[in-house]
Amino acid sequence: MTIIHSIAAVLLLVGAVPPSEPDAVADGPKRCGTPSIAATDDPMDVVDRIDRHGRDLRTFSSRIRMDNYDDLADETERRFGRVWLETSPRTAGSEPDRHAAVVFERTVEGSGRSRERVEHFVYRDGVLHDYDHETKLLVRRRLARSVDDPDPLRLGSGSIPIPVGQRKKDLLEAFEIAVAPDAPTNLVPAGVERRGVRLVPRSGTRLAAEGKIAHIDYWVSPNDGGPISIRVTESDGDRVAVRFFDPRTNPELDAEGRRWLDPPPVDPAEWRIEVR
Repeated sequence: MTIIHSIAAVLLLVGAVPPSEPDAVADGPKRCGTPSIAATDDPMDVVDRIDRHGRDLRTFSSRIRMDNYDDLADETERRFGRVWLETSPRTAGSEPDRHAAVVFERTVEGSGRSRERVEHFVYRDGVLHDYDHETKLLVRRRLARSVDDPDPLRLGSGSIPIPVGQRKKDLLEAFEIAVAPDAPTNLVPAGVERRGVRLVPRSGTRLAAEGKIAHIDYWVSPNDGGPISIRVTESDGDRVAVRFFDPRTNPELDAEGRRWLDPPPVDPAEWRIEVR
C-alpha cells in the first residue's frame, strides 16, 4: 500500500522537529470549545459527538502516528508526523472551505529500520500538493473542479477524507453505522475513555461500488467527540490506522502550522513538477 493510497484512505495527515514515539500517558486529549455530553454505548450518540465537534471546528492540530499494515507481507510500516486543519466560510450559508496539511518526517519500516524523510502533503483550493523532499518531486492532483464539487476531505465523499470535522448527515448518507469493537491498545491505551463507531459503506454509494474499503473504525473522546484514533480495513486485509497524540481543537495556529498549510513554491530548475 503506497503512501498516497494511505492518504487517500484517511489523509490522516506533521512538524518541523522530527517527532519521537509519543508517550501515551503524557499526551492525553487536550481540547476546548465543545461542552461535555453524557456517554452511552449508542452508536448514534457517538455520531452526535462527532457532529458537535465538527460543527464548531475552525482549526485543528495534532501529532500523529500512521500505521500501514500489509496483510500479504504481514508487515507494518509506521510514519510519525503532524496534521493541521483549517476551515473558513466560503459565502453565507455555504459549506466551509477546508485546508489541510500533513508532514511526515520519520518512517520506521517493517524491518525495523528507521529513517528520516520529509513527506509533505497540502490540500488547498481543490488541489492536493504532494512534496517529496528526498527526491525533489512535487505532484499536484486536482481533486475538486469547482466549489460545487463534493468536499474531498469528507469521509465517504471525497478521495482524501480526514476524520476530523465530519458531519452527521454525511456519515448517515455514506455509511451503515454500528458500535466499534474495543480498540487495540496501540491505538487507544488502556484506561483512556473512548467511544467508537464502525462505519460500513452503504449500498449504492461510491465507496460500496469501489469495494476497496470493508469498514472504518473510529474512536473519539466521550467529552467532546474529538479524535483519538481511526482504522481503515480494506477488503484485501490491508489496514491503515492513525493515532492522534495531543490533539487540539480550535488552537491559534502558530508560524509552523501556517508554514505547512501554505503550499511552498519550489524551483523548477531543482524540482520535478508533475500535474495529474
